[in-house]
Amino acid sequence: MNHIFYFIYSLSSKIPDKLLFGFWFKFVTKLRAKILNLMPNMSIEKNVRIYRSMKITKKSKLKIGENSTIKENCVLIGNIEIGKNCNILNNTKIDGSGMVIIGNNSHVGRENDIFSHYHDISKKEILVNKSKEILQTTIIGENVMLFSRVGIMGGLDIQDGVIIGYGSVITKNCKKNGIYAGIPARKIGQRE
Repeated sequence: MNHIFYFIYSLSSKIPDKLLFGFWFKFVTKLRAKILNLMPNMSIEKNVRIYRSMKITKKSKLKIGENSTIKENCVLIGNIEIGKNCNILNNTKIDGSGMVIIGNNSHVGRENDIFSHYHDISKKEILVNKSKEILQTTIIGENVMLFSRVGIMGGLDIQDGVIIGYGSVITKNCKKNGIYAGIPARKIGQRE
């Protein structure tokens, strides 16, 4: 049965959103979410909208809170929880090999990469393509804003209210209401 729902979702995912207007656009974006909700390991709440070409594997475990939106060409793999009222914009990749949790009311901009693992490359005698994969949990808190092209390494805690600037690479935990930017990112301000 899982294969049938996955096939139906794949077909609905290919319907170009640009050809749909008004009612039909809302209907199709919500229909995709309802089809996903029929699959095992998927929990999609009401009023979730999924735009075209979102890719997900059959083995993924996905939970999306109500009123959230996943835009075009996103890739969601593994164990992922997205809170209520969240926006995940175009071409974002979330690798939940370990686990990724995104809190309520958060905004993930375009072309972000969020990881929940890393490879142990500390021993030179082990080939890097044979290195051990270390699975972790990456947490992005509530009311967090990630601008576009942000990279978040695995196992980090991005606390509530954090703002992360365009093109930043996050390699360390981010404290509540902090403003971070750069490669690697550092704290450049505090929200009051």
